[in-house]
Amino acid sequence: MSAPLVYKIFVVDDHAIVREGLIKLIDQEPDLTVCGAAVDAPDALKQLSEVQPDLAVVDITLASTSGLDLVKGMKLRYPGMPVLVFSMHDETIYAERALRAGAAGYIMKSEAPEVVISGIRKTLLGKVYLSERMTERLLYKAIHKQDNECQDTIRSLSDREFQVFQLIGKGVASRQIAKQLNLSVKTIDAFRENIKHKLGLKSASELVQYAIECVHSRHEAP
Repeated sequence: MSAPLVYKIFVVDDHAIVREGLIKLIDQEPDLTVCGAAVDAPDALKQLSEVQPDLAVVDITLASTSGLDLVKGMKLRYPGMPVLVFSMHDETIYAERALRAGAAGYIMKSEAPEVVISGIRKTLLGKVYLSERMTERLLYKAIHKQDNECQDTIRSLSDREFQVFQLIGKGVASRQIAKQLNLSVKTIDAFRENIKHKLGLKSASELVQYAIECVHSRHEAP
């Protein structure tokens, strides 16, 4: 009699409590086991070739790099391995970007444990996992075929530029943005200039106003 199939899961999260809690949750399931864990992108990419997981669960906010960049790196090196993003960030803002980066699904950390396990199992079967709310949102957009002006425009931004743009829209100053993203203030100022150029804005005040409007409109969309 053959042994039951057990899927190997790799976890990437730089918060120890969250990481250990997720590992414990997964290891309780008879058909799932955690084969490794990492706190950042370099550590994760180094381990992947050794442990060869069936699925990676990745947080967006990591100490040394964006989780979206890590998702892209994983899909480039291991195109057959599904990646599920597990994040505290609002799905209405980041889920689409995660899917475009190559993720097979997006789950917010506020979800119940059984939802997390369900999402893992669904992506292991080659399906895309999103919450019912996010699925309805994407269907609405597909039916209407047009996003609002802000959503169309900010697609031109890179993932890092989009992070900066979001924080600007939330009223965060350059120095605080630099601290949150582990970058220099000079680098953030360069991003602000690039964003202004891409969006056709003439001044810093125009950028702040536009960012506030876009962030507000994304939260109000259905």
